[in-house]
Amino acid sequence: MVRGGRILVAKRAEGQHLAGAWEFPGGKIANGEEPVAAALRELREETGLTAEDAEPLLVFVHDYPDRRLRFHAFVVTGASGEVATDGDRAFAWAEPSSLDRLPMPDANRAILRALRWRPG
Repeated sequence: MVRGGRILVAKRAEGQHLAGAWEFPGGKIANGEEPVAAALRELREETGLTAEDAEPLLVFVHDYPDRRLRFHAFVVTGASGEVATDGDRAFAWAEPSSLDRLPMPDANRAILRALRWRPG
């Protein structure tokens, strides 16, 4: 989610896999759900923000020592509403230049590289 040139990031809650790391909001694709629909649903469920569409950014597979994950990354620029957290998670609007300094899961590094190459 991009707003005013800043990117929305969320901090993983205690007790979660990779707790304390910052990440981009998102989640699992439900059985039979299209990736873009899942991205918009997860945005709404996790942040309270609503959007009509998401621009595809990147699809990739990342191997962690204990799991293999397939990511469909999207950029949302036209979401409405204000961020309402989905529990104890912290959210922040970060300057793109500051994202490299945040502790993030390794998989998020591919998304950061793709964002750097994205026009606009």
